[in-house]
Amino acid sequence: MGAELGKYKSCVSARSTDKEILKRAQDGGIVSSLFAFALDEGIIDGAIVAATKEFAHKHPEKAMMDNSNMEFHEPWRPIPVVVTTKADLLAAAGTKYNISPNMNLLKEATRSFGLDKVGIVGTPCQMQAVRKGQLYPIGLRDVGASIALAVGIFCMENFPYQSILQLVEDHAAMKMEAVKKMEIGKGKFWVYGKRGQVVQLPLK
Repeated sequence: MGAELGKYKSCVSARSTDKEILKRAQDGGIVSSLFAFALDEGIIDGAIVAATKEFAHKHPEKAMMDNSNMEFHEPWRPIPVVVTTKADLLAAAGTKYNISPNMNLLKEATRSFGLDKVGIVGTPCQMQAVRKGQLYPIGLRDVGASIALAVGIFCMENFPYQSILQLVEDHAAMKMEAVKKMEIGKGKFWVYGKRGQVVQLPLK
């Protein structure tokens, strides 16, 4: 396992015990639990996470986006947002199967949002960029010192947006804006519609 995961101190399998988080979480809710705990304990003032168009439309100030341009953003394409409460954290929870440009909000989190202690979640390459930004803060002056919690997640289930669009609309015969949730497990891609429909597609 070391060759696949790289260097690590320990490896555990875990699941959140917070029922509220489990209702919203994609799988075990560990990332949401870590950030919720960090917010409650004052370890961070806010976190940069990936949200959907629906969340950003309701809270454009958290995404630093103009609401008038929101209609042009594709459904389920991730939008990085800054959350400062558990309620907002849970509203933005759930896996989006494309890369979210969370690094784009690092400066804004400390300047426009005025956060002294920032949390950020991202894929391994993004976490590498965060650490390099802390070591060599070119263009990130004073930002690196504000990063109080960085959580890396696996990137094995990330796809180009057009691939997701094709799976959902062409093969599952469902519009992206009608999707409530997507998940991948045991070689299958599951699409859950807002009206209760469920479509299962093989990935192999």
